[in-house]
Amino acid sequence: MEHQEIAVMEDQQYSPQQITLDDNLFNKCNRLAEMMAKGACTVPKHLQGNVGDCFAIIGQSLRWGMDPYAVAQKTHLVNGTLGYEAQLVIAVINNRAPIVDRIKFEYFGDWSKVKGKDDKSTDIGVICRATFKGDDEATELSLTMAQVGHVRNSPLWAADPRQQLAYLAAKRFSRLHCPDVILGVYTPDELADRGNNEVPRNVTPSAKNAGASALLDRVKPKQPTAEAPVIEYYDTSELLSTIEQITNVKQIKPIGEEIAAMVNNAAINIKDEDVNALRQALADQKQSIVLSDEYNSIMKHVKAAKTPEDVERMRGLIADKQQDFDEGDIKMLNDTLDVVAEDMSAKG
Repeated sequence: MEHQEIAVMEDQQYSPQQITLDDNLFNKCNRLAEMMAKGACTVPKHLQGNVGDCFAIIGQSLRWGMDPYAVAQKTHLVNGTLGYEAQLVIAVINNRAPIVDRIKFEYFGDWSKVKGKDDKSTDIGVICRATFKGDDEATELSLTMAQVGHVRNSPLWAADPRQQLAYLAAKRFSRLHCPDVILGVYTPDELADRGNNEVPRNVTPSAKNAGASALLDRVKPKQPTAEAPVIEYYDTSELLSTIEQITNVKQIKPIGEEIAAMVNNAAINIKDEDVNALRQALADQKQSIVLSDEYNSIMKHVKAAKTPEDVERMRGLIADKQQDFDEGDIKMLNDTLDVVAEDMSAKG
């Protein structure tokens, strides 16, 4: 499974002054915002029908030199404020900050000792580093599990804490060393954490499953009106984004349990079609990971073929996978096997 990339446009960036003062550009942005707001599957729910916020997304995208639709898919609404995913922040820093290379991560400590999403180890963490233009040495920021804030809503804090800690380290690195690049942009967990500091919340779990409790904190309350109750449904976009980031089948089970607990929690108002979409996305992601692992295993055996019998056996195995792998994968396997067979023939 390939890691998802954020679309970046290399040709031009726009300043806030250009966007707000250039009538021609402003009108183009407004027309695009109107078109974007009409989207159903190309923009998240909190932007659908919302021209003003779509316009803001377009303006931010132009300043970063990125595809507005790609940026829109990496946003979430938290406590009434627009939040940007950590993956997007890292992409912005890699492409727009004055660094000579990409952000790199180095893990330290015994990660096998990490005990779930609430781990507070002081000797397990990650170092985020990048070299700025004009500097001889890389600038670093170190972050341990003990330095993570109280808000750890993403299921990946339990399923893949290494990745989540790296995301957090990159955000703190950018806030400290590149504030001009991402000024005014916050990620969902930062907004949730800020909301925690402003208004005390009851964090006593209301269910046996801790994940369900965390999900419940993000549910919008139902607001009745004089005419009829306004039904607010749970926004699944953040959880869908988390599912897309899964890279190991071991991460499937805890997220599946979160979905089941959420469905069984009467306090969470979620549409049946959204539940089906979550389950389908989880099943698709699992299948993708399984196929990716299977492809890598077959490629390993292809490269290890030693005899003509091995080659023929691998050709049969590759042929059996025609329906599972895409055309490019099949071609790569066959091309690699051809090279192995040619080397075998040359050696006699």
